[in-house]
Amino acid sequence: MLRHSAGGLTQSLADALAQRIISGELPAGFALREVAITESYQVSRSSVREALLLLQRRYLVDIFPRRGAQVRVLTAQNVQDLYDLSTELYILLGTLLAQRWRTQGQLLPFLEVRRAMQLSVQNNDVESFIKHCFAVVDVAAPVVNNLYLQQALGNVMPAVSRTYHLAFKQRSAEMGQFTRIFDQLLVAVQARKVDQIRLLLQSYAQKNCQLVLHVLSEEH
Repeated sequence: MLRHSAGGLTQSLADALAQRIISGELPAGFALREVAITESYQVSRSSVREALLLLQRRYLVDIFPRRGAQVRVLTAQNVQDLYDLSTELYILLGTLLAQRWRTQGQLLPFLEVRRAMQLSVQNNDVESFIKHCFAVVDVAAPVVNNLYLQQALGNVMPAVSRTYHLAFKQRSAEMGQFTRIFDQLLVAVQARKVDQIRLLLQSYAQKNCQLVLHVLSEEH
């Protein structure tokens, strides 16, 4: 049974299915049958349909006429497209953060996230590490104060998280590199060096994208 989240039953169902897709439990191309989901989670067909539409918006599911929904297949093209979009969104987030922070206290939560990341690296805990990577957006939101950007990132982050699982489970050493990049980003944000933020994020995203593409090529 699902726990009712703050967003309601549909959101809770979408989150549960999203986590199974992100972790790889539900593989690419897996058919998401409404009847089976209804019976498994003890919810209505309307809740299932709404949850699948949310997952489509998050780029985790494709819905085809007369064929229904299936877990989105990761191809080289859609992975590259995903990273092209998400990189620019993260660059905008970092840029606005650098421009809009006013007190050191506003940056302290990022240090907490950094410590949590490091603990995850020490424990080789991929799930926890990825969770803290995306917690950065929530921490930045009050400072950046851009609802449109926050919503855009909220839609794209699950799909990016899915690729992170692929990359980090293959090469957990990448987690350590990410923390080093994060340290450099924090320094750049504090110094309001927008050009440096762009270069760091572009470089890391390109490297991670190539790692994901390499993993995909090995699977086929």
